[in-house]
Amino acid sequence: MLRICLIVAILAGLAAGVVSFVYVQDIITTTRKDRDDWKKKDTDEAAAHTKTKATLKKTTADLDTTKKTLDQTKSDLDAATTKVAELDKQNTDLTGKLDKTTAERDDAQQKLERWRLVGLEPDQIKGLMADRDKLQKEKAALIAENKLVAANRDDWKNKYILLVGVDAPVQLPAGLKGKVLVVDPKYDFVVLNIGDDQGAKPRGEMLVDRDGKLLGKVRISSVQKDSCVASILPNWKRGEIMEGDEVLY
Repeated sequence: MLRICLIVAILAGLAAGVVSFVYVQDIITTTRKDRDDWKKKDTDEAAAHTKTKATLKKTTADLDTTKKTLDQTKSDLDAATTKVAELDKQNTDLTGKLDKTTAERDDAQQKLERWRLVGLEPDQIKGLMADRDKLQKEKAALIAENKLVAANRDDWKNKYILLVGVDAPVQLPAGLKGKVLVVDPKYDFVVLNIGDDQGAKPRGEMLVDRDGKLLGKVRISSVQKDSCVASILPNWKRGEIMEGDEVLY
């Protein structure tokens, strides 16, 4: 009986061992599978991480390249904008010059048309202009000569009057003007600020004026370099003559 119990106990122990081995073997198999799965997952994640880093590095490089390209493009755009502004200014300047040249051309054409209507050739026109200049010079010379002749005539006339004693006023330069410096009401004479340098002559007569009002007439009696003495003609007195009054011929 004891032997039978021992055998049963041994068989029971063997059965329990077999059961435990099978259970443990399942656990080991499951653990190995989980380990392999985790290892594969870790390997996959490491590969993905490496790939992501490579992608990030490439993206960063592409971004740097794009930034450089953008900076270059901006620089090119600024240069192009500046060039366009310069070209616009040149175009404006050229347009202004063209308008000016066109106006000058139109004016020249109008002048040419006027000369064409005259019916003269350029050489003939130059000849006429030269003749005109020559005539103008000759005219100026004649005018100057006439003035000199007139002055000599008046001078000789005055000398003649003085020599023959004719009681007539001598000729004075046309437009001769002056002012009264001194008045002597007792002896009715005045001192004028015009003399030989200005063309004053003895026996020359001049009107006395104040603000457009005739006050009288004076006759020059003696002449110095830049002043003269004149008598107030009694028949011509229209008012009191005072210092500062104007005398004119």
